[in-house]
Amino acid sequence: MKIRRKRQGRTAVGRIPRAKGLRVREAALAARVAELEAELHARDDFLAIAAHELRNPMTPISARLELLLARARDMSGGVPAGLVHGLELLEGLVNAYLRRATTLLEVARLSSGKLNLQTAEVDLSALVRQVTTTMLPLAESAGCQVRISVEDRVSMLCDPMAVEQILENLLTNAIRFGPGGLVEVSLGRDGEAARLSVRDEGVGISDCDQALIFERFHRSRRAKPTGGFGIGLWVTRQLVRAMRGEIHVSSSPGAGSAFTVRLPLRPGGAKHAD
Repeated sequence: MKIRRKRQGRTAVGRIPRAKGLRVREAALAARVAELEAELHARDDFLAIAAHELRNPMTPISARLELLLARARDMSGGVPAGLVHGLELLEGLVNAYLRRATTLLEVARLSSGKLNLQTAEVDLSALVRQVTTTMLPLAESAGCQVRISVEDRVSMLCDPMAVEQILENLLTNAIRFGPGGLVEVSLGRDGEAARLSVRDEGVGISDCDQALIFERFHRSRRAKPTGGFGIGLWVTRQLVRAMRGEIHVSSSPGAGSAFTVRLPLRPGGAKHAD
């Protein structure tokens, strides 16, 4: 009986410190979680401020460049050979810079849950042609030929800025990883959805990277050291999902890549896949 009491005493005494230690660890864990959340908010605030400050000075530069380019085109043969072409290439670079700053803003908005889509009736066929045309100087500077196949009169209720960003991100990705090759853009109806596809003849994507390519800040092993932030495809997927759409990639190393986006023509017409 004495041995039994001693064992019970040791057990009872031992339980109290373990319970207290658990509470201490839980409190420390909760404090660490709160600290990490504060760091994430601070990072998102910094991204928003940095993107705003990087973008603002380029807006008047872009406007001035557009004016100079328009005047050079009007002068026709009165300007030195290659000047218009050079200004067009410069315009492409400035626009690429602005898109990158805009992407940073989108990351901040998406991370903070402040993304508000402004829907309107959009001529998707015209929008896809317009965005692809604005990307031609960037494609030309990379030696890419762009082929476009767009079904006429495809209209949908959507946020045109979001669709524009999706296509710009996919085209930028195709040009970056498929320099010197063909880039194909296609749009058509697919039941109650619009089907947008961007295909390149670039280096392709491994199975390992395909599983991670839509993650935030993931940079593929095929990326150059001077490549992007690793957020373009993440932003793209978030925008697609916000419009209840879905995005898929089909690729293999050395055989190019094809990104396909399906967006409902009307809200509620389709659901995104997780």
